[in-house]
Amino acid sequence: MSDDGSHHFSNEQGWRMDDADKIPIEEYSHTVIDLENEVNRVMTEGCKVDACLDWFIYRLKEINPDNNQYMYGRINFELFSGSRLEEIKEELRANLNRLVPSYLNGASDILEVEKLTERLNVRWRSTQVSNNTKKQDDVAGSILDTLIEKNCRRHSGGLKASSTAGLPETQDSFLNSCLQLKTFIEGERTTASYTCGGCIPIIQATGPLDKHPRGSGPVNIFWSIGNSSARRVSLPLRADAEDASPAVLQHLITSCEPASFGRGQEDVMDLSYRRAGKLDPKNFATSFHPATFGIIETIEKVLLPGIVGETANRLRSRKIYAELYKMNIYSGPSGLFRSHVDTPRSQNQIGSLVVCLPVRFKGGSLLEGTKVESDCEHEIKTVTEGDRITLTYNLYVSDGADSVLHSIMDPKSLPLYGWVKDLLMKPGFLDDGGVLDIFCSHAYPHSSSSTTHDLPRGFKGFDVVLYSIFQSLGLHVQVLPVLENNGKYIPKDPKLGLKGKVKREGEIARRSRYIGEWGDDEYEFADELQPYLAKDEPLLVNPTNEVLPQASSQEDIADIDRRWRLLRMTRRVGSMKKAISFARSKGLPYKEDSSYLEEGAQVGSCLRPYETTEWGQEMSLDEVLPHVWPAYYLPGITWLTEPKHEEMAFSQVTYGNEAGIETRYSCAAILAVISPWDQRNTFHE
Repeated sequence: MSDDGSHHFSNEQGWRMDDADKIPIEEYSHTVIDLENEVNRVMTEGCKVDACLDWFIYRLKEINPDNNQYMYGRINFELFSGSRLEEIKEELRANLNRLVPSYLNGASDILEVEKLTERLNVRWRSTQVSNNTKKQDDVAGSILDTLIEKNCRRHSGGLKASSTAGLPETQDSFLNSCLQLKTFIEGERTTASYTCGGCIPIIQATGPLDKHPRGSGPVNIFWSIGNSSARRVSLPLRADAEDASPAVLQHLITSCEPASFGRGQEDVMDLSYRRAGKLDPKNFATSFHPATFGIIETIEKVLLPGIVGETANRLRSRKIYAELYKMNIYSGPSGLFRSHVDTPRSQNQIGSLVVCLPVRFKGGSLLEGTKVESDCEHEIKTVTEGDRITLTYNLYVSDGADSVLHSIMDPKSLPLYGWVKDLLMKPGFLDDGGVLDIFCSHAYPHSSSSTTHDLPRGFKGFDVVLYSIFQSLGLHVQVLPVLENNGKYIPKDPKLGLKGKVKREGEIARRSRYIGEWGDDEYEFADELQPYLAKDEPLLVNPTNEVLPQASSQEDIADIDRRWRLLRMTRRVGSMKKAISFARSKGLPYKEDSSYLEEGAQVGSCLRPYETTEWGQEMSLDEVLPHVWPAYYLPGITWLTEPKHEEMAFSQVTYGNEAGIETRYSCAAILAVISPWDQRNTFHE
């Protein structure tokens, strides 16, 4: 085997497929299992060498940063001569001897090892060091590290279905868990969330108006019945204020009249069904306003998109306004309101907001039912002690301007929270860790110039629900674009019912096959791999070019052990899938759990604005990708939903005799890192 320095071994013998084709299969020198083991060995060795060379190149460029003059040529080592060059050469030798002990074969001058210098020149042209150290401009380290570890276990054969002693995970149980989560997610997308909640701290001095969530000062209630003078009570009660005493609160309670409830078209008074007092807005006023604390904006983001529908959300923005409806007081030991459904006061009413004021009580839990908003069945359990005082607002939908999400919402109040938490606490679900991916439900301009500021802050509906739940459970969450490849975004998964494509009704597919995507796995197998199988000829491993950003930080390149594993994950050998297909068709043994049967996706390093480029006139769109739209090829992600809303990612414009334009599209997705089972301590508390 000879190394041409481009991550594979060159074919010095010309076309070899004809001879191999003539050999009977029963006389083959190797099995497909042998082939896969050898491909893994060669690929791993190449990645280790390249990781060592990348750090060597970084150290060279420290000596002479002005490297543009030899960017596209061979390295002129005379430009780096001196003691520092000798120092980093010895460092390279030490790294190679540690990771690939037999690679140098004891050479006295490593720069005279031809296979190394050939490979070095290729890496020189493809390795850049980024001056941008912002971590938000790259895929989170936790995502990459989780997938790197998973990929290494797959290639080494050490990936087990479960690491939980006594409770082994089967493929069926994991698949069922994924199907349940997928079904739950899709159900939530359809019906939207029907309830959300949160809390506001009571403080003596409120924060700036642009600070969310804000604390509230004491809540003042002013009331008057008939011609009596107005009274005031300040909540919470405290001993140092006359208007915050239990006596004043008791006066408010006795001023209330019994609360009725609606049954059909009439108001009914039945103390066995509802025992509470009430005041109408004409008899009281309050210093509390829900809009001041971002409550209305949060409700708009979480509940509104699913209520008014996807079409309405895309065509025009909607707003919610709140109308004060009642004050209710449920007093111990018997205040209650049995299960009921609120009666809408208008066709524009979409629900109710209930604000529980800061007064001590026991019991009185609010239990929601399973329907949406104004049609949601709920119940006030019996108040056994104290007084439960609430302000009820009717919520109406109207036209309005967009707003941003504020963090007043408590994710634990969302229906999906408990289900997701229970799943993560369940042994057998990604016990070795993993990454979940859910494509965004709503359309966002994720390739606009303001995208890094808009998301996830601009999430709405189910997207903000899911993102908030993942964050509240302590998961690392990131929003990233996923690039389409010949119209497909993610691997097809029939078991989960995923096709990996954006559903288009009545639309002619606009995709054309890009030059770099054609490939010919059958030819590559016959010329590169089959001669090894048939005649034990040198293996010609020709991996698809690694898909990762050209520019890397010093920190990433310096960690050589992590670097080679990253290179290994982002490189593919497409002809191995053909080799496995060959084995299947001929009834030959092969690894049924082969890592080469698992496809990945191209995930952008960060959200970035759309752009056009004239870069690479003689290059395919795939070859331009690393220079224009930095991305990683990431296998091993657990994809749960189909891509839904796509935006143009970038376009390549070409001129001359064959002028044209080719465009790639992307979809925004939410990625969440699931820790290994033994590290999910927060879920066990």
